[in-house]
Amino acid sequence: AEAQRRGFRDATTMTPHSLGVHKVLSLLTPAVRPLVNWNAERRLAAAVNVADVRDAAKARAHKMVFDYLDAGADDEITLRRNKDAFSQIELHYRVLAGLKPPLDLSTRIMGNDVDVPFFPSPTAGSMMFHRDGEKGVARAARSHGAMYCLSTMGTTSPRDVAKALDDMDAKGPRLAVSERRGITRREGITNAFPQASSDSKKGGKLFQLYVWKDRSLVRDLLAQAKDSGFNSLALTVDLTWYGNRERDTRNGFTVPPAYTLKQMANAITRPAWTWDFLSSPEYAYAALDVAAEARRARRRFMNPDVSDSDCDPDTHEQALPTDRRSQVSFIRDAFDPSFSWDDAEWLVNEWGDVGPVALKGVVRPGDAKTAVERGFDAVWVSNHGGRQLETAPATIDVLPSVRTALGGTKAWVAARRAADAVRKEGGDDAAVASAVARDAPAMATSKRTGLPIEVLLDGGVQRGTDIVKALVLGADGVGLGKPYLYGLCAGGERGVAKVFDILRDETERAFGLLGVGSVKEAREASLFASNDDGIGKDDGRELNEAFVRRRAASARDFPDGGAWARGYGGGVW
Repeated sequence: AEAQRRGFRDATTMTPHSLGVHKVLSLLTPAVRPLVNWNAERRLAAAVNVADVRDAAKARAHKMVFDYLDAGADDEITLRRNKDAFSQIELHYRVLAGLKPPLDLSTRIMGNDVDVPFFPSPTAGSMMFHRDGEKGVARAARSHGAMYCLSTMGTTSPRDVAKALDDMDAKGPRLAVSERRGITRREGITNAFPQASSDSKKGGKLFQLYVWKDRSLVRDLLAQAKDSGFNSLALTVDLTWYGNRERDTRNGFTVPPAYTLKQMANAITRPAWTWDFLSSPEYAYAALDVAAEARRARRRFMNPDVSDSDCDPDTHEQALPTDRRSQVSFIRDAFDPSFSWDDAEWLVNEWGDVGPVALKGVVRPGDAKTAVERGFDAVWVSNHGGRQLETAPATIDVLPSVRTALGGTKAWVAARRAADAVRKEGGDDAAVASAVARDAPAMATSKRTGLPIEVLLDGGVQRGTDIVKALVLGADGVGLGKPYLYGLCAGGERGVAKVFDILRDETERAFGLLGVGSVKEAREASLFASNDDGIGKDDGRELNEAFVRRRAASARDFPDGGAWARGYGGGVW
């Protein structure tokens, strides 16, 4: 009842968008936008690393929006620890490896052939950071041959993201980064998932799902994702309860923004962000629009005489709220904290044979094993960017134990060798599964396909060296959250592309300096990286043969006092 009362009050409050001011201002955008964005574009152009892009984002975005992106839970210990843990891992390089550029960063993630081993993790509300929103991120990912991930809490629907990518593809075929740089690779035929879309050869699209109490909402979102060519799914399970994000509380964070004196005062100091917000349609989570459209279609089909505002006696589905502010309250109440492993297994079956399904939010080896037993095809090591349970472990710290729980490093390397060999000869997924069972019997495999279980990781990644460390320690792919959102905040699609460029170049440089020429070689290096006990020992090798070793943190890791605030390094503004 209280939510309904809040929704009624919000619905009757006049805002610039409710008065149609954005339609008028949009006519002036071609003249005004270049002026208000001049400083932002200058800052973005001068950025040389992710920390610089973060500074540019902070200078452009509203404080409420930037802090939502930048913050963690409680005292932000896990947020800092995610990054600190990478700094405590040393890379022990080999010399005279005989490498010359270009190096091969291509690999395979969630059934998709990709040109880089990293991808944008699903994040909520991209249009609050910049008007390019999810479409801009998707286009930047596609242009780099990376997998794109769309969040349930996105401000753009799966259909609209797919249309944006289709329009991009229609302008001309995208030449893969690996092909532009003179790298050739032969791709196998995939048929484990007959419904998988052709997008898997362009980087692919993954849809991330939160679990709601109303199963019809879940089905409606899955249906549009399937129809829009999303070929893989991730179920996020570490947000059934909300983390305590105190920066949001202090800032009065809301979606859409509230028109308080505090918010308006800060908006005046951020003209580029404010102009985008006031001259564009009001952003909101798209999930309820998707569900509402599906419900209206069912009502019309079941009973053409029932209006959209009424409850259909045949479907028993109440019309969803249309006011943007009351929608947020509805969504928050829709999360299901009682969600269990049985429910997770139901979701895997609901997705069907469209493509692989990952369980996102795992930090315990036992949960990784259970995910495989329940039918998941991948395990995503994540602590939600340090935004949920405070003092949760850093993801890079638990990655080796999760890899061990799924068969260990030796089995993983043997399985990927077998898979690569079969695909090189044009073999299909059934042949891959047979080869893996023969050559790597200890490897955990999917109950549905027999393919090796993939391990993804996100959390704390800020540098190309971080990506390399994750690959060496057992990750099949590395997700980016804050880095690409800093780019989006700083300059929209161009900012995201710049972050991808920075991290691609840093990753290739780290490969070359480490003495490995491809993702496959980095994976092989894991044989010298870790065992069941942790980092620095494996297979009876001498300790000094390890590519990665952990050491204690040092004050020398951070060049000056401002490095902590900047995210370690850079800081031209």
